[in-house]
Amino acid sequence: MSIAKVFAEADKASKEVAELTSGLVKFNSAHPEGRTDEIVSYIAEYLDKYGIEHEVHVTDPKKPNIVAKLPGKSNHKILWVGHIDVVPEGKSEAWKYPAYQGIIKDGIVHGRGSSDMKGSDAAAMVSARILSKMRLPHPVEFWFTSDEEIGGGAGAKWLAESGRLKGEVCVIGDGNGGGAENPSIDLGCKGGAQTRLIAKGKTAHGSTPFLGDNAITKLIKVIPEVYKIGNYKLALPEDLNKPVRDSIKFYIGEANTPELKKAVRRLFNYPTVTCNIINGGVKINVVPDYAEAEFDIRLTPGASVSAVKNEIEKIVKAAGVPGVEIAASTETHARGSGKLADQAGFYESPDTVFAKQFSKTIKKATGKRPGMKILTGGTDGISTSKIAGIPSLGYGTSISGVAHQPNEYITVENLVLGVRIYGAFPYFYKP
Repeated sequence: MSIAKVFAEADKASKEVAELTSGLVKFNSAHPEGRTDEIVSYIAEYLDKYGIEHEVHVTDPKKPNIVAKLPGKSNHKILWVGHIDVVPEGKSEAWKYPAYQGIIKDGIVHGRGSSDMKGSDAAAMVSARILSKMRLPHPVEFWFTSDEEIGGGAGAKWLAESGRLKGEVCVIGDGNGGGAENPSIDLGCKGGAQTRLIAKGKTAHGSTPFLGDNAITKLIKVIPEVYKIGNYKLALPEDLNKPVRDSIKFYIGEANTPELKKAVRRLFNYPTVTCNIINGGVKINVVPDYAEAEFDIRLTPGASVSAVKNEIEKIVKAAGVPGVEIAASTETHARGSGKLADQAGFYESPDTVFAKQFSKTIKKATGKRPGMKILTGGTDGISTSKIAGIPSLGYGTSISGVAHQPNEYITVENLVLGVRIYGAFPYFYKP
């Protein structure tokens, strides 16, 4: 009866969850500022309207976090965690609709963060409202966090390190859950071996470049060498063999060219590498004496970060370009402790009771048994799992291929499905 009631209430909430998503999108919480103070006030106002207990947790006044707290009969607390910060929108002319207007049209909410992941946040808010009027078997906390897009420093990472995140299991609301047609659970997510390459040279007047040593020229020679790390075969735990195969099956369905299909087949057994930031030079007529390049290198969970970084060091050294080196690491993401400190990302076994019960929840909500995959991006699950030590699984309402891009959007159908799943899981969970 309780599950049926959750589903019925969720199905009636399409207008509410769409408007909440639109409202969240209208707050510009993009980095580099990444401010969440106004959006937290918006969430608090909604929770106050329905008499839901909540707390604000702050280490950076501009980047607060908020939690909605629902009581339950047992002491087996369930957490839901999702972020409210977003990446920058880029050039405005690339957008069909303004990035921060939250336009709702033809069953779709448009705008930066709609898919990653303010739509899931809205679904969680509506779930909290529905569950607040019901008798819950377990207490549930819905956490809305800052700073996820830059490693969780003022958000989940700090919340985990300070002991504020406490629960028996955790649902991560980030990621692409495949919608009603191709539902899936994220067993974990990739981690990173982010790398900064620096080149040092000698300055000179632009009219006499032979008197200088151009740092940009040196950097350009080594950048292609770093891409060779993409051919380094990762050593992965055996229990990830099937999830890796299933992940490739999930993502290859979205690959529409032979080149993309080839890339997807390599997606988990090898690092992905892309140079996304290059800086250098001070003036058109000055030979630069310093330049740097930053690489986003993603690794499948369980892979050794140090092994990959050591290999990158060897590659750069073998390039033989004087004055070019790897900068000291400034890792901002959660690392965990002990053996976990050197493992990329995080993952949970698909054979746990938690995974099986979460799978039942999604099957009941969609009518289809969900697949199990590894998310290609990173999530707050790295903090909840590796620092707080809470088993974490992901299901997000996101649309595949639109996160971090212009014309980001989310379907109202996916939002309602999120309400169904987040609201029903507490009744499926039996410790």
